[in-house]
Amino acid sequence: MKKNLRILGIDDSPFLRGDGTCFLVGVVMRLDLYIEGLMTREIHVDGSDAESAVSEMSRTGTGHSCNIIMTNGITFGGFNLIDPLALYEHLDKPVITVTAKSPDLESIRAAIRKYIGNESALKVLDSLAIEEVVLRSGGRLYINRAGISAADARSIIRKTVRQGMIPEPIRMAHLVGRMIKFGYSGKIIPGT
Repeated sequence: MKKNLRILGIDDSPFLRGDGTCFLVGVVMRLDLYIEGLMTREIHVDGSDAESAVSEMSRTGTGHSCNIIMTNGITFGGFNLIDPLALYEHLDKPVITVTAKSPDLESIRAAIRKYIGNESALKVLDSLAIEEVVLRSGGRLYINRAGISAADARSIIRKTVRQGMIPEPIRMAHLVGRMIKFGYSGKIIPGT
């Protein structure tokens, strides 16, 4: 595995009921956890533009140097889905999706049928192969991968989890997303 491997970590900003859009945040981070760049793209809540936004982010600015795309799940801005396999095939860059809990695919299917009615989204769910990764701490993450071996995906996940359960590229994208929406990120400490 390359020492200077670059990962594009992706997460969305929070959104409130009634918001038509939210931001997709990208953090380009080396395997040694050095941040090389940040970027955002606006996407539609419950839309269908998250995948094209991820694709654009990985080809422009600092994103073009990334070797791997790592996302916080496959849904952004509600039910704005990405197809990890399609992204890999289009970009020729491996994609690893990460979740802290084993996804309840049946509940997601039911919600998509009820609220979105997008048949292509259901096909994406059918194509997922969820794998469990046991961290050094004993904690567990759940991944789906495209274009990368199980061993390499596990190794990258373990190397990017500094403490806690979330790989740093995704954790940083999450913090930036909260900062964009609320003007701050991290824990709120009363009295400070």
